[in-house]
Amino acid sequence: MKNKKPIWWNKAKSFLKNNDPVMKAIIINYNDGSIESRGEPFNALCRTIVGQQISVKAAASIWDKFENGIKEVAPKNIIKYGNTKLQKFGLSNRKVEYMVGLSNFLINNPSAINSWKKMNDDSVIKELCKLKGIGPWSAEMFLMFVFLRPDILPLGDLGLRRAVGKNYLNKFDPSYEEVEEVAEQWKPYRSAATWYLWRSIDPIAVEY
Repeated sequence: MKNKKPIWWNKAKSFLKNNDPVMKAIIINYNDGSIESRGEPFNALCRTIVGQQISVKAAASIWDKFENGIKEVAPKNIIKYGNTKLQKFGLSNRKVEYMVGLSNFLINNPSAINSWKKMNDDSVIKELCKLKGIGPWSAEMFLMFVFLRPDILPLGDLGLRRAVGKNYLNKFDPSYEEVEEVAEQWKPYRSAATWYLWRSIDPIAVEY
């Protein structure tokens, strides 16, 4: 699963180029790369928790220590390790609590991830947001980068709003409603459009 391009990516590119001249120019400019699968869902949710409210660099450093220390990122291993040992990797008390909570949830609900795969986007977001430490934005990133869903529009993402403001509206911080209106023309490939808009303000490809 890891580093796998979505099967719909090339179709999305053609659709966006044909339907939106602004998007066409962005795609031509940043033609290389694509959304890539972050692979294993539990692993990806743990990474999301680690990365909250810290820089990408700090998150990568903590994740490396955690992954090397724990050997296999699995719910049972996290429970076995215990809170004190987990904190030694640089995780805050709260993040340890979230990770242990997530691990317990998946141990008690082993079919949860398969159930999510069968649900529509809104239902998955609702289910994920019941877990402590996972909010709407984290759930949307999960849908985009783990389940590779094609039509996610993370309105709470500041980078997306600023990119829409810069490329379409000539303003710095447009409202959710303004962004949603611009995004109508990208359906059913708003995930791809979001990814290209991130590229337009930061040429380094986004990986959540």
